[in-house]
Amino acid sequence: MKKALTVAILATAGIAASANANLIAYWNFNNSTPNTTSGQLGVLNSVTANAGLNGASATISLGGGLTFNTVSAGTANGAVGTFAGDAGVINGQPGEVQGGALSIQGRIGGSGSQTANTNGGTVTFNINTAGYSGITMAWSGRGTGSGFSNNKIETSVDGVTWVTQVASYSSTASSFSLFSYSLNSAADNAANLRVRITFNGATTGAGNNRLDNVSFTAAIPTPGSLALVGVAGLVAARRRRA
Repeated sequence: MKKALTVAILATAGIAASANANLIAYWNFNNSTPNTTSGQLGVLNSVTANAGLNGASATISLGGGLTFNTVSAGTANGAVGTFAGDAGVINGQPGEVQGGALSIQGRIGGSGSQTANTNGGTVTFNINTAGYSGITMAWSGRGTGSGFSNNKIETSVDGVTWVTQVASYSSTASSFSLFSYSLNSAADNAANLRVRITFNGATTGAGNNRLDNVSFTAAIPTPGSLALVGVAGLVAARRRRA
C-alpha cells in the first residue's frame, strides 16, 4: 500500500512539474556583443531561441524597414540590436544571468528625430505551437520616455491575415518590469505561428524599447504529463481494489 501511495504522489508531482515546464520557446539575448561606443546598439549574434520545447526552430525576423545592427565598435548601422539586459532577471530561467536585451531604437545611430522606418517597424517571433493551446507571451521590458509608447501585438498562421492580440501597450518606463499577455485561440496549435510586435510612438532617435527573457508558454500538459496522468489513475484504481 505504501509503495502504491508513493508512486501516486510521485506521479502527481511529475504532472505539476511538467505542467509548469510547457516552455515552447525562450530568448534571453545573452548571445550578443555590446557596442564599445557609448549609446550605440550592440550586436545580436543569434536570432534562434535559447531554450524551449520547440526552441531550436524558433527565430526572430524584422519588417517595416527595420534592420539588425552589425557594428560593435562605432555608430550602429541598424535600428535593432542590444543594450544591457535585466539585472533583476524578471521572467528568466533558473540560473539566468544578465546579458543583452533585444533593443529597438527610434533612429539608426540613435540621434536626431525618429524616422518612419522605426515608427511602424516590426519584430516577429516565429514559433511552433502545434499540439499546444493556451499560449502566453511574457518578457521583461523597459524603454525610455521618448521610446515607443503605442505598440501592437498580432498573430498570423500564414503571414497574410493578422489577428490583433494586444491593441496597444506602452513600454517607456526606465526600469524593467514584467509584461505578460494571454494570447487568444488564434495562437493555438499552429506549426508556423508568427507573433508580430509593431512599434509606434517614438519621439526621438535615441528613444528605445528593450525586451529581455521573452517566453512563450502553453497551458496544456505535455504528452509526458498525460502519460503520468494515466499512471496515477492506474495506481488509484489498484489501491481501491486492494
